[in-house]
Amino acid sequence: MEAALPRLVPPRVAPPAKPLHGLAFLARFVRNPLAVVPQEAYEGDLVAMMRGKTPILWITAPAMVKTVLLDEREKFLKLAQIRLLSPLLGKGILTSEGADWKWQRQASAPMFRPQELAGFVPTFVRAARNVVERWRAQPGAVQPVDRDMTQATFEVISATLLPSGDERMPEAIERSTGLFQRSGAWGQLFAVANMPRWLPQPGRRSMARAVAALRSGVRALIEERRAGGAAKDDLLHRLLQARDPESGQSMNDEQLVDNLLTFYLAGHETTAKALTWTLYLLARSPHWAQALVEEIERVTGGAEINAGHLERLVLTQQVLKESMRLYPPVPLMTRQAVAESNLGGHPVRPGTSVVMPIYAIHRHARRWEDADAFDPTRFAPEREAAIPRYQYMPFGAGPRICIGMGFAMMEATAMLATMLRHASFAPVAGREPAPVARVTLIPGGGMPLEVRVRA
Repeated sequence: MEAALPRLVPPRVAPPAKPLHGLAFLARFVRNPLAVVPQEAYEGDLVAMMRGKTPILWITAPAMVKTVLLDEREKFLKLAQIRLLSPLLGKGILTSEGADWKWQRQASAPMFRPQELAGFVPTFVRAARNVVERWRAQPGAVQPVDRDMTQATFEVISATLLPSGDERMPEAIERSTGLFQRSGAWGQLFAVANMPRWLPQPGRRSMARAVAALRSGVRALIEERRAGGAAKDDLLHRLLQARDPESGQSMNDEQLVDNLLTFYLAGHETTAKALTWTLYLLARSPHWAQALVEEIERVTGGAEINAGHLERLVLTQQVLKESMRLYPPVPLMTRQAVAESNLGGHPVRPGTSVVMPIYAIHRHARRWEDADAFDPTRFAPEREAAIPRYQYMPFGAGPRICIGMGFAMMEATAMLATMLRHASFAPVAGREPAPVARVTLIPGGGMPLEVRVRA
């Protein structure tokens, strides 16, 4: 790409100049948890504040993040995330600690080896082609791209890791996930601020209904597999066969539900958001979209995209990575201190909530040049190698880095390339999407884009 490209600064969250307190904090957090991250978090290393009796530290320095996620990880546990998500995900791989987490990760890991993932590429391509055909049926129409990406990535997860014959499952999960996310801001607030569990929480009943519906649907999936009898080498089969190396015990039905729901939701929701924001950025940057189309045709020679093409789609992956820098699928990460520690000279006592605002870390003014601008050249191989490990974390970091990272990158690359070779995208006038944290980073008001499908 040439140096003098148009500069795009897409929509961002406007941070408060000073840390908020009291009702101002509460009101903004419920609307959008990212809206309470103070300006200093985008410029400094650490911001300390109180929420009631709970100290909260916002940390953005890579060295501090490394301390929390790696060097002293036994002092910083996922208590807030577990409190928020355990009603839905129980004690699965995302919401467990210690030995429970370790053996569940070991049981799941073989499905995510590179040689296993290569066989999924035709499914990624087919899901992308299916969404293109739906667009083709409505030529020139404005499409709800966020919903389309959710549907497409759910199709992938259902066809690869967790197949089900129940055609009602996608709609039921989408409906229940929406309910859960709409109530999620209150849940996040109560968890991060360590509010008493007995305190009435707005949205608790609707969240409970969503949880019950989701868990019921996944139990039905397990029963369907057992009744079918035929063994199929997918994630469900491997979880059914898994044994704890210490006790020799298999997962009970509740643990199976916990982990299947984790992979259902984390396995498609985050990729859907990454693709949604990427298509928006390309709609605003037609020169980059054209560069990717040219790369795709050069690499594939017009053939169907396959596993051998993916690592050669260098620009395509640069665009995806820059999109996840500006709009990380999971924009906030929290830990709770359970022992005395020290972060950058600041004493940390047990009970402190440590918030790592990935969104702010990825836009830190001192660590990224022109931090709010869309510039995929940051991830050219020679430049990417110089980025500190704990400065760019779309999949987390440390031992608990997302187990599906390789799956997600291959899926997103294959699907994006397939869509771009058949369709072009343009923004809808007057519809600038606001980034809103709802566990994942959603576009407030949805993501309508004009979609034109080529012959």
